[in-house]
Amino acid sequence: MFRKLYYSLSPNGRRFIRRVYYLPADFISLFDKNRDKLIPSKGKTNVGRGDFKKIGDKFFNDIVDTCKLTPEAKILDVGSGIGRIARPFTKFLNKDGNYLGFDIIKSDIEWCAKKYSQCKNFVFNHYPIKNDLYLPNANISPEEFEFPFKEESFDVVIVISVFTHMQFCAIENYLKEIAKVLKPQGTCYTSWFLAEADKTYELFPFIYDKYCLHNSKIKNANVALIRNQLLQILKTNGLEIVEEKQGWWKTGISEKAFDFQDILVLKKV
Repeated sequence: MFRKLYYSLSPNGRRFIRRVYYLPADFISLFDKNRDKLIPSKGKTNVGRGDFKKIGDKFFNDIVDTCKLTPEAKILDVGSGIGRIARPFTKFLNKDGNYLGFDIIKSDIEWCAKKYSQCKNFVFNHYPIKNDLYLPNANISPEEFEFPFKEESFDVVIVISVFTHMQFCAIENYLKEIAKVLKPQGTCYTSWFLAEADKTYELFPFIYDKYCLHNSKIKNANVALIRNQLLQILKTNGLEIVEEKQGWWKTGISEKAFDFQDILVLKKV
């Protein structure tokens, strides 16, 4: 019910409600002298509920571990948002490593560019790519967007809570572009809602041949991809799954699961 109501609001409406809701807490935090400058106010975040720092640290530790990263790593963060994943990397990368994040939300990128200005090996780019959940009036099509980066230039590509808000053809295109910019044997750390073709899920009542939707009107609200469809895309682009963690979105039991979404670590072969 909450999700349905939330997605019925416009992107600006959702941001306004969030800022108003967290206004008291954000005002109090202004007087915290120990406040981490790389942690945004709650009203500005667009990454859902949960502790910004704890969730960012959780993913950072898992990415470093599963992708075998070193401080010299070249990192691309697709859908970097307001820096939840970037923040812990500031204490990990050395002068030879670098982090490049891009997102469709201009205010998030502007915030990060300002807050990370002293981190010379951190770059944040804005690309206004169309998405009916976040940026419905943008002109760049996600099905045709070409990553403006050199081929085989990144050790790891991070894509957290991005494919879960994309349509099938857009996912196809992004995985093709990711394969192009990854170095040989490079890894891609991703999150998904992965559905089985012969099962139904309460969270995704609208079922199609290749995917399922949470909301038929806002199609990018939440998207579950059919597993065998993903496997076909990965094979086409020379990517394979090397590690998988089941999310708790299917069971509703969070105690033993790593995250709500499914985690796949992909490798370029």
